[in-house]
Amino acid sequence: MSIPYRARVNERTLLNLPGFHSGAFVYVFVEDTSECELRRDSYCDVDCDCCPANFEPRTVLEIADCDDTISLTFDVDTAAGRENSLHKLDTLVAALRVFREALEAEFEPYDRRAQKLEALRE
Repeated sequence: MSIPYRARVNERTLLNLPGFHSGAFVYVFVEDTSECELRRDSYCDVDCDCCPANFEPRTVLEIADCDDTISLTFDVDTAAGRENSLHKLDTLVAALRVFREALEAEFEPYDRRAQKLEALRE
């Protein structure tokens, strides 16, 4: 029997407030491999411990909204892969921050136009 994954983080967070579409979520999972040893190389055809291999932790970052889901991958096996993984996360965080600010800035112009439209209908 295999040992179940232990997680550093294993969280599914709903994106929408109650009453809005319920299918939107962010799911994050990072396996905790701190107590794991080397594993048998999957390419080794000998049934022994003669072919040790390292492995990357299981990671999942999924973002879903209604029927659309994206899954992102992250590497930890090389310094360049780690740097790219952190860059990818930092870029996402920055893009979300800029998007939020721009979206919030559009609230006032939208409300202004809605008021004008309402006045025209009266």
